[in-house]
Amino acid sequence: MARLTFFGAAGVVTGSKHLLETDSGARVLLDCGMFQGLRELEERNWTPPPVDPKHLDAVVLSHGHLDHCGYLPALAQQGFKGPIYCTAATAEVAGLVLRDSAHLQEEEALRAAKHPDRGLHTKALYTSDDVAKVAAAFRPVEYGEVRPDIAGCRFRLVDAGHILGSAITEFWFDTRKLAFTGDLGRYGRPLLRDPSPIAESDVVLCESTYGDRLHPASDPQADLGAVIVAAMARHGVVVIPSFAVGRTQEILYAIGQLQRTSAIPAVKVYVDSPMGIEADAIMERHPEAMRFDPKERFGPKDTSLGAEGVTNTQSAAESMKINDIKSGAIVISSSGMANGGRVLHHLRNRLPRSNDTVCFVGFQGPGTLGRVLLGGARQVRVFGVPVDVNAQIAHIDGFSAHADRSELLRWLGEFHNKPDVYIVHADPPAAASLAKAVSAQFGLNAQPAVQGKSVTI
Repeated sequence: MARLTFFGAAGVVTGSKHLLETDSGARVLLDCGMFQGLRELEERNWTPPPVDPKHLDAVVLSHGHLDHCGYLPALAQQGFKGPIYCTAATAEVAGLVLRDSAHLQEEEALRAAKHPDRGLHTKALYTSDDVAKVAAAFRPVEYGEVRPDIAGCRFRLVDAGHILGSAITEFWFDTRKLAFTGDLGRYGRPLLRDPSPIAESDVVLCESTYGDRLHPASDPQADLGAVIVAAMARHGVVVIPSFAVGRTQEILYAIGQLQRTSAIPAVKVYVDSPMGIEADAIMERHPEAMRFDPKERFGPKDTSLGAEGVTNTQSAAESMKINDIKSGAIVISSSGMANGGRVLHHLRNRLPRSNDTVCFVGFQGPGTLGRVLLGGARQVRVFGVPVDVNAQIAHIDGFSAHADRSELLRWLGEFHNKPDVYIVHADPPAAASLAKAVSAQFGLNAQPAVQGKSVTI
């Protein structure tokens, strides 16, 4: 029988890694993510993986978020030479994310050399050269295509609806089947399709990031419109800290829809995130991974998901000029939790201004500047300098790309048989809560996965 071992995202949200071993001796890693968040979690990235990368035959990648793909260059650095199977869109998204990750690590190593007392890593976990090796190893797979590439099984990728190119993976063995969700998206989203239903499987490896929570019932697009209208009435500027991949594109689409219905006044929109601009272009290139083709809906020259009056700022000089704008503008910039990136420059400039608004459009992790601002702080430190908080602080949580508890249960309720369910990618309370609900509602054997434990398929 095939065997599955949990090496990451078991008992924690990040670091997705699961080893699949087939009867034919193939060893395949399902995802290869970095641990993120608290310092003790991040330090796990510097510990060699429990499986020798030289002895891995392949990686199957669910999507391009860093906690699912971010360790791939380190794997290549340590001797992995096999193919990485994923959708074509994921190959592009992951390449973008990994290049940015390598750049940040290289910068940290330079800072460590200048400031040895700060406890920074003196050597990058991986470099841009390692990312180039990974990019050459991507093997694009179309949604719905059954592939026999891995000895001892066949596999297929179907749409997970989480971010562009995200996939649920089905594995068929001689008489058994495994389904791995990666991260599941939401139902009824405007840009991406619903998570694909799976009718039967013997084992299901299911994420549960929001396994104990529900998203707000309100329409996030309408909520965003209300924030913009209020900000413009104060003759101010709205700064939206936004994740470059996925969230920025959703915000642009929402702004475009609000413009079409005249729900917001005329505004100028600045996307001040080189990575976000590149992510926009990737989405425009992959209509096969979306509900619709943006070029067909908005015209062949569209580059901003239907939003009008959009300026993309690439250079630092262009970014700095935005500081001179006093009113009538929206600035979308990364990072989404305000823990780095160009948005920090905008916050330093805008937070003291009472007519401006900072609108967070996603979860804010513990210890991040975003969480501190949402907590009501009247003064924060940006680049080590105290900054007074006079701006309006708003929060819209409905743009999340993760299925919530009800949506996870909806997806699991599509099975016609009774698979064993292993819950991953969540803090322990969320995993335990979802496992209990799945067992009670569907009569399935559901349990949180345990780090290092193996199960047979």
